[in-house]
Amino acid sequence: MKTISGLGVLFVVALMGFAVLAQDTGNALSGNHLYRAYCLVCHGVTGNAPGPLAVRLKLYPADLSSQHYQAKTAAELADIIAGYRKSGESNMPNWGMVLPRQDQLDIAAYVTSLTRNDLKFRGNTRRGRAIFKSACVACHGEFGKGRGLLAHMMRIAMVDFTATNDMNKISDERLMNTVRHGKGDFMPAWSGILNDNQVADVAAYVRMLAR
Repeated sequence: MKTISGLGVLFVVALMGFAVLAQDTGNALSGNHLYRAYCLVCHGVTGNAPGPLAVRLKLYPADLSSQHYQAKTAAELADIIAGYRKSGESNMPNWGMVLPRQDQLDIAAYVTSLTRNDLKFRGNTRRGRAIFKSACVACHGEFGKGRGLLAHMMRIAMVDFTATNDMNKISDERLMNTVRHGKGDFMPAWSGILNDNQVADVAAYVRMLAR
């Protein structure tokens, strides 16, 4: 009986640990939108250069691409964002009074993606998503897994954009060039239909699918 009770306690503890882990994960795609809304004005587009507000106020925000921040977990970064954990001298507001915990974790997930490979999100993923939905879903599928209706009908194996390891081997420039100039017999060239900003937007959205 004691053994059963002990196993029950361990099971509850395991479930509690799993719940904590589940709560401490963020979505980088959502985090990208939040970062642009709340963080970009100080930390800049790539997280390692002062944004327009920081320049105007003569502030020197933390370099989010540095090892000091990239080595932290999403939960630790979220604590810094919220103001629960200090990281050096900072004029950063305590976003815990404004943003819910999930938003903090989403921003943290985006911040940790800034230095993966050579990935710097030059495009706007919200606009890129709209373009993807209207122009790419037929082949690449709604979620970018390569399971679109046309791909199925033509029995073509499409790239799975959600495969993180494979996508991290492809540079942003190569990805954008594929959108511009096409590839193989079935990927059309979008140059002349999409401008450079739109190409960057789609590439940024595709990149975020692998997060």
